[in-house]
Amino acid sequence: MNDEPIAYRAGQYWCGALGRWSRERLERLRRDAPDGLSTAVEGPTAVLCTTGTTDSWSSGSRRGRYWDPFASGSEPTRWQDAAESRLAAGLQTEPVAALHTDALGLHDLYYREIDGAVYFASRIEGLLDLGDAPLHIGWDAWAAILAFHAPAADDTPFREIRRLRAATALAVDDGRLSRDSFEPGWLQETEDAKTTPTDVVDTVTEAIVPASEAAMTLSGGWDSRLLGILARRRIGAITAWTTSGDDGHDRDVAYAGPVAEALGMEHRTLIPGPEAWVEEHAAVRERLEFQTHLHTWIMPVARSLHDRERTVIDGLAGDILFKSALVGKSLATETDARRREHRLWKTLEQRRLRANRMLRPAVADLFTETTGDRLHAAVAPFIGHRAGAMLGVLHLRTARAIGLSGRWLLGPELDVRTPFAHPEVLRAAIRVPAEEKLGGAFYRRMLHTADPHVAALPSTNDGRPLGARRGRRQASPESLRILGRHVREAEPIMALLTPTARRAVKDPDALALLGSGMGGMRTLAWAGLFGNWLERHRARLAIDGCGA
Repeated sequence: MNDEPIAYRAGQYWCGALGRWSRERLERLRRDAPDGLSTAVEGPTAVLCTTGTTDSWSSGSRRGRYWDPFASGSEPTRWQDAAESRLAAGLQTEPVAALHTDALGLHDLYYREIDGAVYFASRIEGLLDLGDAPLHIGWDAWAAILAFHAPAADDTPFREIRRLRAATALAVDDGRLSRDSFEPGWLQETEDAKTTPTDVVDTVTEAIVPASEAAMTLSGGWDSRLLGILARRRIGAITAWTTSGDDGHDRDVAYAGPVAEALGMEHRTLIPGPEAWVEEHAAVRERLEFQTHLHTWIMPVARSLHDRERTVIDGLAGDILFKSALVGKSLATETDARRREHRLWKTLEQRRLRANRMLRPAVADLFTETTGDRLHAAVAPFIGHRAGAMLGVLHLRTARAIGLSGRWLLGPELDVRTPFAHPEVLRAAIRVPAEEKLGGAFYRRMLHTADPHVAALPSTNDGRPLGARRGRRQASPESLRILGRHVREAEPIMALLTPTARRAVKDPDALALLGSGMGGMRTLAWAGLFGNWLERHRARLAIDGCGA
């Protein structure tokens, strides 16, 4: 399973160069690309190659291309429009070349600067072999992967490879490279107490693209439930898919069935076997390019969807926008931007560093300082906004960690549609006063407005007792053996750990105890991911320490 190539049936692979690009390096970039790559743009200062098609825009002397939009909308007349109204990545070709990502940072657009040129691709792996000098560990990214589940700002696991930030373009003019950022229009939205659940439900409905048929991932939560209700108004036939989230409770499986029945959907449930993590983790890590240890649980159902479906509706971001997920009262009502930023760090970090008993204290302290700096770099443009906390969660957790699942496990084989991640839905979310969202009050009203019967069915959001916890697939004996091996064989990782933790990863019995505690399991999962990445790329790396 691990060597199956990604099939770009719905999503595109794209790559190219900006500035004083080299033909020899461009050919290296093309050589490592998937089959079906063709040249869409080639000029003295910009090249774009893609496996699919691009859309064009023009206005006066300005011209450009954009691709893989996350949202429908009016045709752009400048690159900022493509980034904001269509949530697309793109390339302005005239009057100057400018490569841009979308205004929410949902697109994975990676780049590497070499000899006055920028080479870019939708996958990190396409940029690894462009130069002869060794690459280096991106320690800032690895600290953030532990603290936030994914890198922050423009970091990646490799120091030399960056990810283009939201609402930003790299431009070249007279041979000089520069960065250009803009403020999306939704930051001008203000709270409006007159915004009703009906208004929001209508906005989300309009964001669902009509189709004759589609599939959707149906959990026991609110996001997929609301989308299921609304999708019936826009889509002919819908197949609901449910799987086990490997949380030891499987309430999704228990709650999704009655929802699917009430909505009149065909419902398929797939429960992975006890060794599913062992079987799938390597493929998932490769697909996600080792940027998070999350999501292995969804790969079995993703494979089934690849074989049977074409379009999938995903509930990405709904809980952040309308349920105030991760944004409690103290964070939502904090008015000082610096204190809000610190509270946001604590909310996302979840004591993975502050209460870490596996890392040496000096390492935990360094990672704490580093991740604070990287969070600041990521949220500085909007943390002072009234909805800055929500926007921070969207940019860090949703775009960088949670969104990887839809982009690289369900997609690019499938056309993954995310109605909540639409500019008009985001505008609506900002208009709803933050106090109304706390505790899920506004979301409950949305669900009741959409369908009171389905809204009343039991949900994982109801706060019901979880019940006895069963064993998790990621903590099976074989899973722990694999994680332990990746840590033991990576000296840079072992150097981060306390003497007690180093002994534990060498002892199967101690490792089992470590895996039984959530705090220890989180660090072990991260360390195993990091060690596996080092093993995978050792020949390319100049190994250095974190400095602690």
